[in-house]
Amino acid sequence: MERTIKNINLVYYLLYMTTVVVAVIIFFLTFTNTGEVYIEEKSQTGIIISSIYILYLLVSIPYALWSFHRKTKKWQQIKDQYVKLTEYEKGSKIRLWIIGIGLIAGIVLVYFMHSKSMIFCAAIAAIALYFTKPTVNKMIAELRLDEEEDDMQSENN
Repeated sequence: MERTIKNINLVYYLLYMTTVVVAVIIFFLTFTNTGEVYIEEKSQTGIIISSIYILYLLVSIPYALWSFHRKTKKWQQIKDQYVKLTEYEKGSKIRLWIIGIGLIAGIVLVYFMHSKSMIFCAAIAAIALYFTKPTVNKMIAELRLDEEEDDMQSENN
């Protein structure tokens, strides 16, 4: 169980560290004499890119959370704990990547568009990623592992 959480946490922190590295690179690109690519926020291209990103966030975050919740209901029915934890790990990583990609894209778009709305959208993705932080207690509750332990103890008595 701890190995599963460590593997999920590895992806979780990898996404945040990637975001920090991208932000640092963007910071240095902003204050150096590199040829800056700028997309006007009010241009047709800027509006299309902003709309696609906002639509991605509006669809991906609720879908990732809903889909994971629905799958945990199915995983609760699995009797083999190894299979249950493996499926949980895979589903958690997918959920983290779906939301994390939105965060990283938001940081990149802040650089290219210099848009305050992109900052807020990236913040929404960061908050969504924060709420998916894996913990042992959350995994036990979502998979109802504590109920299985209670059932096993009552069977032994």
